[in-house]
Amino acid sequence: MTVCPDCGTENIEGAELCQNCGADIANLKLPNTENLLDDQLVNGTLQEMGAPVALSVNPGDPVAVAVHFMRDEEVECVLVRDEGKRIVGILTERDVLLKAAGPDRDLMALAVQDIMTPDPVILREEDSLAVALHKMSVGGFRHIPFVADDGTTLLISIQDVLRHVAAYIPSG
Repeated sequence: MTVCPDCGTENIEGAELCQNCGADIANLKLPNTENLLDDQLVNGTLQEMGAPVALSVNPGDPVAVAVHFMRDEEVECVLVRDEGKRIVGILTERDVLLKAAGPDRDLMALAVQDIMTPDPVILREEDSLAVALHKMSVGGFRHIPFVADDGTTLLISIQDVLRHVAAYIPSG
């Protein structure tokens, strides 16, 4: 853990800002890693994940259209972009199941913006796997978008990260 020198809050290794006070902690010394798994979590970046480009829908699209799109593209979530192409939300299978599913719900009459998770956390490709896992854990979500240096928005899931680091878990 990295302790913020301003407020004393413990933060996950590799975090750039203190989760409590927002102080810059990016330049604090990271600990030495003792094994390949720790090294991969602390020093491995989202860039190394080989993540797919995030697919998008519009806020006003009917939920039914978004669900069919997700099914056809075989993805678990999509970003929601406004007309200026700014990311305004994320729509996941879980959002659909918990907020839209039901016998009296008309998914053609319900707009994506009515059930999406607004203002998702967005990381950068140079962020560490530990930062991504921390953000997912604290936020209680399973997917997180990140922006590549070329401006492309990619998307990873908790499963993607765990599959990636599984190779570094010592056996026996």
